[in-house]
Amino acid sequence: MRIVLVEDECLAAEDLAQTLSLVLPQIEIVKYIQSVQEGIAFFRDAPNVDLIFSDIQLGDGLSFEIFKEISISAPIVFCTAYDDYLLEAFKTNGIDYILKPISNEAVESTMQKYFGLQRQLSQGAINHNLKDGLYNDLLGQAQSRQNALVVHHHGRIIPLVAEDIALCYIEYENVFVKTFDGKEYAVNKSLDDLEKTLGGVFFRANRQHLVNRVALRHASYTLSRKLSLDLAIAHSSRVYVSREKASTFLRWLEAKELA
Repeated sequence: MRIVLVEDECLAAEDLAQTLSLVLPQIEIVKYIQSVQEGIAFFRDAPNVDLIFSDIQLGDGLSFEIFKEISISAPIVFCTAYDDYLLEAFKTNGIDYILKPISNEAVESTMQKYFGLQRQLSQGAINHNLKDGLYNDLLGQAQSRQNALVVHHHGRIIPLVAEDIALCYIEYENVFVKTFDGKEYAVNKSLDDLEKTLGGVFFRANRQHLVNRVALRHASYTLSRKLSLDLAIAHSSRVYVSREKASTFLRWLEAKELA
């Protein structure tokens, strides 16, 4: 498997090459590229490359300039210390976006994704070219839908939308979101911020919990006249709505449209 590394820091390039060789011993690093101009010159000759791992901020500009200047069919994995360029990355051939420092687990996950996409292409399950951006459709949907949220998890950046999230909660002074498939992610936002971001489909049950209406199976009154919420997902603690907020909660449930 022929791989190109676009990275202007020698130590970072060596570390990534070592990680790749541990994950995939059969790989061949065919070229180390340190600048935009070097990248344009190399890819202009249409080399035989299977996959590109690319830093974004190079000494003479952003690596995106390479891929805008030269049409490249190989998929690209962007590796960077920042998430500022997430959407821009997926407008190119980007299939993944890994945060530095890069772990073996992140590279293994990326390679599983790469091989999965290759299988889909060979079976005709994906009807557009890699060069059109395999994830453009996915991110386009996320961008076109309101209430998008980006979370960081094990060095990866994961886009979520409100429909993915069942519950937001505070635990040990940290804020987490839990998806309908049971995954949990720490977020660098307050529960107040999430309440504003995710919209009216979520209800602030109490100081610790923000609940998606779709996640609610039923509610029942306790002896103290609080509302106990039964959720469609497993959670470590019971979620309650206070007596003071119970009537507001019921009006929220009855609302036909939630902005």
